[in-house]
Amino acid sequence: MRRLVSTFAALALAAAVPVAAAGSASAHVGDHHHVTTVWVTGDGSQVSLSRSRADAGPISFHVSTSNTGPGGSQISLFRLLGKATINTFKADLANEFSSTPATAAKGTRGLNRHISATGLADVQKGYPASVRVDLRPGTYYLMDLGSFFGPMGPSGAPNPALTTFVVRGTEGDSSAWKDGSDSHTPTIWLTSADRFVGPRHLPAEGSVTFRNVADTIHVAQFSPVKKGTTDEQVQAYYDSGVMTPPPFALNGPAFGLDVLSAGTHATLTYDMPPGTYVLQCFVSDDVTGMPHALMGMHKVVVLK
Repeated sequence: MRRLVSTFAALALAAAVPVAAAGSASAHVGDHHHVTTVWVTGDGSQVSLSRSRADAGPISFHVSTSNTGPGGSQISLFRLLGKATINTFKADLANEFSSTPATAAKGTRGLNRHISATGLADVQKGYPASVRVDLRPGTYYLMDLGSFFGPMGPSGAPNPALTTFVVRGTEGDSSAWKDGSDSHTPTIWLTSADRFVGPRHLPAEGSVTFRNVADTIHVAQFSPVKKGTTDEQVQAYYDSGVMTPPPFALNGPAFGLDVLSAGTHATLTYDMPPGTYVLQCFVSDDVTGMPHALMGMHKVVVLK
């Protein structure tokens, strides 16, 4: 559910095209026996599930894609809040992808009010990932915007197909649920200053917990870049406004956590080629409409 406000921002992502799948065919998750597992497959436009219902509590979604295009699958999981409807959500989504900054900002504000999003994942063929979240009872929806992103970025407004997932209530006091994230995994905080705060070295095969302590939605996408790339170089590229691919970009699989609402967290498990990546958020700012990455929400990390 990320938005690119200009062509040069789209090119920054399009440079990270998939390579031949040399990585692991599966991501390993250290789930406990009480964690429900759901297999999620996207084709770039639609999502299929191994099951459509589960009990409330910790759920591990194993996410893969059959889409060989550069967008792979970009799968979001969310529930509606208050009196919001599917039509409300789709109107917000259309605004979020507008090329008019004021309209895009309106879209972000609407999504902040009308949905609670907990991932899921952005994946490319041959490089699946898993996302562990704690879900309360309710009706959730999944969508895949992978095919919406071509070599030059999105055009128009998406009208995604939605797949329903129902979380059933369980006996006991739901307020007593424990935080399902693994305390032993590295943690990255997504902040109200539109920054990623966390370690610069992460496992190439392992897990990372993302905590959104901001007041707005964020995404966290990893794209491969050349060794030695700095955040100063990334920002200079965005500030330049050039319309060519960034000189620091590398061909290789991109991956990441999809939309995460304020006050929520999720643990992403993956197995990716070691190297240098830039972590970025392309959600539109809820005031200016500018993508967060252009405002400085990027972080160069090394996967070892």
